[in-house]
Amino acid sequence: MKNMLGLTIGTLCLVASIGAHATSAAELIVRGTIKPLACNLSLAGGGIVDYQVIPSGSLSATQFNPLVEKPVALSVSCGKTPAKFGLTLTDKKSSSKVPGILGAGFTEAQNYGLDVVNGKRTGGYSITLKNLQSSSGALNPIVRLGTGSWQNSDGKVSQAPSQYSWRDGSSVVPASITQLTGTLEVKAVINRTQDLDLSRDITLDGAANLELTYI
Repeated sequence: MKNMLGLTIGTLCLVASIGAHATSAAELIVRGTIKPLACNLSLAGGGIVDYQVIPSGSLSATQFNPLVEKPVALSVSCGKTPAKFGLTLTDKKSSSKVPGILGAGFTEAQNYGLDVVNGKRTGGYSITLKNLQSSSGALNPIVRLGTGSWQNSDGKVSQAPSQYSWRDGSSVVPASITQLTGTLEVKAVINRTQDLDLSRDITLDGAANLELTYI
């Protein structure tokens, strides 16, 4: 990790008085703060995925109801200094997840909740990293659990403590880059309508925190 060092020299004060007790010493104070490299993370459209109006009549009463994928453009910029960094996602509505709603090929760690309305769990969604690019070419997603070893990833994003990064060669290690672009592909799945309260409007209300971390 690259660091930036800001150095401030404190005020040099010489205090003298006319008299028998002259001062012949003074204090020099040196202060500074070491800060991590400043990288900026942004999501297109403010990170909002809007499925708009979903007619309840178009949904199955007995089967989970997958919706179309929605892409969200992801961008990270670290200025001119290359850095190794990664992403950690935390589900703010994890208590509302519907077990098994994402289907085959997904784990429960990849299942993000869509909140609860009148005691009924609305559904869930998945997030997949796609089309990762740096200024020098294509990148491939990698993942580790906590501080464990890095492994290749299919891009399906599990929640913390999983951490995601990207490689630019055959070695499964994070690439040192100045910028990243890519796509977060979000796919929502609505619960069976027999398990929803359709006497009122139901709002999909998923929320996840993305944290950029330095490696």
